Amino acid sequence: LLSPDFCLVRGVFVQVHPREAMGEVGELCTIILTTSPTPSNPSTELIEETLRSMGAFTPELLGCRSIIVCDGYKSAAASKFRCGIVTEERAQAYETYMDALQKLVEEDPAPHWRRAELLRLPERHGFGFAVRAALPRVATPFVCIMQHDRTFMRPCDFVLQLLRGMGADGRLKMVGMPTTTNDPPRYLKAAESKLVEIKVPQPRPKLENTILTSPECPGLRFIPMIMWHDSTHFACTAYYRNFVFGPRHLVSRGGFIEDKLGQQQGLDLRTIGWRSHAEYGTWLLDDGAPPPTRLVGHLDGKHFLRADDKVAIQAQQRLLKAAAASGAESSSAPSALGLAAAAAAAAAAAAAAAAAAAAPTGLVAAACGDTAGPPRSDDELSAALGRYRRPPSGR
Repeated sequence: LLSPDFCLVRGVFVQVHPREAMGEVGELCTIILTTSPTPSNPSTELIEETLRSMGAFTPELLGCRSIIVCDGYKSAAASKFRCGIVTEERAQAYETYMDALQKLVEEDPAPHWRRAELLRLPERHGFGFAVRAALPRVATPFVCIMQHDRTFMRPCDFVLQLLRGMGADGRLKMVGMPTTTNDPPRYLKAAESKLVEIKVPQPRPKLENTILTSPECPGLRFIPMIMWHDSTHFACTAYYRNFVFGPRHLVSRGGFIEDKLGQQQGLDLRTIGWRSHAEYGTWLLDDGAPPPTRLVGHLDGKHFLRADDKVAIQAQQRLLKAAAASGAESSSAPSALGLAAAAAAAAAAAAAAAAAAAAPTGLVAAACGDTAGPPRSDDELSAALGRYRRPPSGR
């Protein structure tokens, strides 16, 4: 048996037996991980990096069944990846990507693939409805919702305690992981200001006085999250089925959950008051970690390419430029200069591709959002919270 581990949570050492915790977490929680077309397809490195970070920083989740939902797409002359619209070429790349994922699920021995399964949607659903499509397959009381470009950034060895705390306190319906945007200490201040800005009526408690704790997860605090955030989170499965996708129709097909549900949450706060938060039950985890407190970061899928893929794209661009230069010199026949330029570009591409193949496999990733850079200012945090659009007076 493995020896027990200890994790430090807000100054409290919590004893965890890795294998026992992994087994119990697997009985309590199912992972729903959504993926969709990106410019990096057919490479699987983006989602593999996310799953590797889970194994490295939250090993308890390796005991969970993982449902990887591959959203469908719409075809058009130009790609709009955020909307699930792709060209015929990018559609083929995505189909190849999904085939590669299926092979990884069936054959790869890595721990993060052992309990994974693939759900391929035949048409475009959007993030929210992609999550909904997986819910009928879930038999556990909790779900962990992840996206293919949201990586864990530091150790999180208290998942079992967190789930026990959520099970013991029905108010904890959804618990979001800290990100750069949702940085617990600054979020508390920014959210308090936001409640004043959107004119949440009195009586309204100070947020500091509404923070929850639980004896089931010593050292963890739960800060009220006044607007839903789609980043990695844990939630009660029944809450997802009966509320998020319940009779109020808080999620629109083709969109993100935060798009409509988050707006309605802000509107309810303004019109009903603070008591409306209990129905939404959204909370932000605070484990007391020193800055940077983010547990989850954001990878930019637009540029997350393997080194050899990037070399190939750059080579193609050089060839196109060479061909354009050749056409500009002569409309009737290719010039010697143009042909020489094209040949040079091709030779350079071949050499670069060979160098990339010989080098250790590496990622050419452009970090954005939560992955790099200093913590955002309070102004930027307030702006992020400002997605709630107050309706004009009199409406």
